[in-house]
Amino acid sequence: MSKGRSSTNSGFTLLEIMIALSIVGITMVVMLGLAQRSILVNSRLQQMTRATLLAKQKMAEIEHGISSGLDQHKGEFAEPNQDFRWRRITTPTPITGIAQIDLSVIWGDEQENELVTLTSFIKE
Repeated sequence: MSKGRSSTNSGFTLLEIMIALSIVGITMVVMLGLAQRSILVNSRLQQMTRATLLAKQKMAEIEHGISSGLDQHKGEFAEPNQDFRWRRITTPTPITGIAQIDLSVIWGDEQENELVTLTSFIKE
């Protein structure tokens, strides 16, 4: 007795393989776009963190009177933070002897300035 062979193929058709590769390709493109966006957001957050720390440092210098240029209203930071600039605006308050200081740390191109601003009140 001989056994009969069935003629059913258990492999994938070319169409199924092409559809699967298309899905994988589209998924890879989307994932690469998300990875790039994540890198850009991370870079921006690092810049904001550095700017915030520089603003806190400069504000502490102003509050304690150890800044070398208390009469200055703008300037740049030294190496390795030469990409950042600062601007100080001092305004009087209704309370005698108290001034409001707005300190902004700015970075980036002139057209697309990004900044972090801290506000403090100090005794004049």
